[in-house]
Amino acid sequence: MIVLGMNGPGANSSSALIKNGKLISLIEEERITRIKTAPHGLPFQSATLCLKEAGIDISKVDYIAWGWDCNKYQKILKKFNSKLNKKSKNYKYNLLNMVLNDPKIIKKDVEIFFNKKNYKKFPKIIFLQHHKCHAASAIFCSGFREANIITIDGSGEDLCTVIYEYKNNKIKTLKEFKLPHSLGAFYGTFTEYLGFKPDMDEGKTMGLAAYGKYSEKIQKKLDCVIKLDRKNSTYIFNQKMRYDGENNFGKKFTDNLVNLFGPSRNKNISALDKHYPDIAFNVQKRLEDIVINLARDAYKKNKISKFCIAGGVGMNCKMNGELLNTDFIDDLFVQPASSDNGASLGAAQLVFYNKNIELKTELKHVYYGPSFSKNNVEKILKEKKIKYSQPKNMENMVANLIIKQKKIIGRFDGSMEFGARSLGNRSILASPYYKDIRNYINIKVKNRENWRPFCPSVLKEDFNKIFIGNYEPKFMGVAVKIKKQFKKVFPACVHVDDTVRVQVVDRKSNYKYWKILKAVKKIAGYGILINTSLNVQGEPIACSPTDALRTFYSSGLDCLIMGNKLIKK
Repeated sequence: MIVLGMNGPGANSSSALIKNGKLISLIEEERITRIKTAPHGLPFQSATLCLKEAGIDISKVDYIAWGWDCNKYQKILKKFNSKLNKKSKNYKYNLLNMVLNDPKIIKKDVEIFFNKKNYKKFPKIIFLQHHKCHAASAIFCSGFREANIITIDGSGEDLCTVIYEYKNNKIKTLKEFKLPHSLGAFYGTFTEYLGFKPDMDEGKTMGLAAYGKYSEKIQKKLDCVIKLDRKNSTYIFNQKMRYDGENNFGKKFTDNLVNLFGPSRNKNISALDKHYPDIAFNVQKRLEDIVINLARDAYKKNKISKFCIAGGVGMNCKMNGELLNTDFIDDLFVQPASSDNGASLGAAQLVFYNKNIELKTELKHVYYGPSFSKNNVEKILKEKKIKYSQPKNMENMVANLIIKQKKIIGRFDGSMEFGARSLGNRSILASPYYKDIRNYINIKVKNRENWRPFCPSVLKEDFNKIFIGNYEPKFMGVAVKIKKQFKKVFPACVHVDDTVRVQVVDRKSNYKYWKILKAVKKIAGYGILINTSLNVQGEPIACSPTDALRTFYSSGLDCLIMGNKLIKK
């Protein structure tokens, strides 16, 4: 059986293809369209590429699995609108969403795009519950036989947070929270209040939080926004702070929030100024308190100590690190595509699950995107008249350039990663030993705020020497603490709160990247490098050779590796 998973419209649309229970490809639409998060259309470009990677056309697909229950969503929006003034902005917004997510329109669009009339056989489209797609993407990639699954996002249909139990091959709902009680909305509200883009820059809010401190005064104010009932393991979000009220200062928060916390930050004020870091810290703390409370409640019910995380809020690696630090969680799997970019995968997995067909999708790596041959790359370089060399020992050359010459290098090689984190194949690499290199990459290469941290890749054999704990994050989904004696050794990749969002690399997961880290170890003593995504701020991660070259020549990168070719400025 072949299933094509799709999810859209909306931010982080994507497509995935599973054949006979095995994941063949997972590609985010933004990587192809070059529009960040690709929020305005259906994922046809990524779906086309998934079919190409599998060497098939649409007629060979048995089902198209959609990561959103559009039929249910129509009923929910109609119910919401029955209680609203027809002149209100929320009423009009709901009408727009009814059109964009109309199952009949989506089916017709799919049929037109793939030229249904040209095929005798055409796949049936199945619309699936969004949060269950998130849950499937986590549990069926985790390798766990049983686990509690927490899915958290802005909303999926009318659900915002769901706690599932997976046991005896059954997914059971333990607890759910519906709109307006959204942790994603809560965090997004403050993301915009702090001067960032909501539904895109929540990672900046998380990073800013490390510069703040705990405040009982702010915590009491947060009780007016989102209240945690620890005893009953529930929470309530005050919709008057986001949905109901005048919006004179932002789209995602009302004037009520400004009256409570003071003026929101404008772009002319540094995020590090005034009380903004403290607000970020306490918002982050409130999120962690709520999620840990929900997780603990699930554990008390079934004593299952393995947990899975998915949904957009699951990208919060600091929260995930705090979950792992609890006394009741033994193991944690964070879906690398926790945002809606993973919903297409979960939708495809759910079709197999619902039909009792075995899934073989335990995640060993994330390199399920397109790759480009040496000849393809060489042709492009010659067309553009770009000079290059072909070092006999590329890994040694790269290690010397980074460690001894302090060069910042882009790496474009192999199949593209999926998820928000570059994990070696579409990466910018640099030395973690130089403190000033962080500011340089932020300002001269990535064109972003100079206070934002960078993360490292580290050899599996060196992880326990440098970092605290036995949990080895493979996909940069969890923030861990660095040992005190190494904080000054690797100043460029340690955040101000001593946390590091690390990727552990072994020989099997990415052999060529592993070889580079081994070469670094021979020179410097430890196999560790700064690894950030091959793009500049506001752009998707590079997909094609042309994308990589554009990033290289429009930024402060010193060199670019493209397979076996090295380009210098």
